[in-house]
Amino acid sequence: MAGADPDPLPRSVIGRLVAILGSFSPDQPRLTLTQISHLCGLPVTTTYRLLSQAQECGAVIRDADQHYWIGPRIVELAALAPSATTFPAASP
Repeated sequence: MAGADPDPLPRSVIGRLVAILGSFSPDQPRLTLTQISHLCGLPVTTTYRLLSQAQECGAVIRDADQHYWIGPRIVELAALAPSATTFPAASP
C-alpha cells in the first residue's frame, strides 16, 4: 500500500486506521507523523489523533526520535490469522 496512489479519503475511523497501518512497509518500517499523513492523504491533526489512540492500545509505538513503528499488538493479532494455504473461503 505504501507508495501507491492513495484511495479516496477513508471516511470511517477503521478505514483511516487501516490506511495508517498500511503506510508502513518492509522498506519503510518507521515513519514520521508527516510521512504517514502524506502517505495516507489524511490531515496531520487527524493522523496524530489516530496514532495517539493506536499507541495507547499498542497498535503502534513511537520512539525517542518521534518515528512510529507497527506495535506489538498488531504482531499478536497477525499471528492469529490463518496462513495463505489455510485461509477460509469468503462468505457471500
